[in-house]
Amino acid sequence: MEKYWDVFISHASEDKDTIVRQLADTLEKLQVKVWYDEFSLKVGDSLSRTIDDGLIKSKFGIVIISKKFLEKRWTDYEYRSLLSKEENETKVILPLWHGITQEEVKSFSLYLSDKFALDTSKMSINKLALSLIETIRPDIYRNIKGYYLFKKRFKNAEEVTVEFSDLKPQEKPQSKLSKQLEVRARNIHFGIGQVLNSTIDEDIYNYELDLRPDREIQTWEIMNLCFLELIDKYKIKEIKAKQAIAYLLIGVSLGQLFKTDDLSDEKKYELYELWKKYFYEY
Repeated sequence: MEKYWDVFISHASEDKDTIVRQLADTLEKLQVKVWYDEFSLKVGDSLSRTIDDGLIKSKFGIVIISKKFLEKRWTDYEYRSLLSKEENETKVILPLWHGITQEEVKSFSLYLSDKFALDTSKMSINKLALSLIETIRPDIYRNIKGYYLFKKRFKNAEEVTVEFSDLKPQEKPQSKLSKQLEVRARNIHFGIGQVLNSTIDEDIYNYELDLRPDREIQTWEIMNLCFLELIDKYKIKEIKAKQAIAYLLIGVSLGQLFKTDDLSDEKKYELYELWKKYFYEY
């Protein structure tokens, strides 16, 4: 599969030790897909071709502007390449000023000096990374905010033991499906959903019980694809076999191997291989 990155880091090699390496490491630990030469270049790679590939296949470009950056011909090439991707007011370039003034940036690029930039002298690495992630991967940013909100709310909570019967399921919707998510939900329902005992309204309601229905819908989309591909390949018409496929896929999505006698071991293995083939991280 072709590899794509969330962000490309353009920098002068002299700035690796003071800012670049630590920032790249922090972003990668937070699950951001980073094109950074020390991560992405291997012995024998064509330097220009590999960097061009990273520039083309990265959604954003962090440009770490320093005095050394302005002196380099290669960094100027990377900047111009990223600049060419900023069409129709699309935001691609995310500038960081590193030991440099606005006047110095202005002498290099009026366009770049007019962009809001993060200043490495005023923010810690963690704060820089979090500010960048808010734009690059808003899904990760929301998860991080949710994690710290959870910790804050439960900081002074008391630990108690309750009976299982005292636990109550979520009954009030936490979200409202967008038009796009509703279309995706309906596609799922008219595929794998046809062998499950629920209506489309019940399915949508269950998705809306989740705080993040998009993540749940993504998982069901992968299951639906595996389901449809297997029954199409073997022209499966028996309802029990279709239900067994759906049942097994639900188990795989939960990390469990459910048992069923309504599907051969060969088809079970093939179904698992399809899941591995199509699964991708949220």
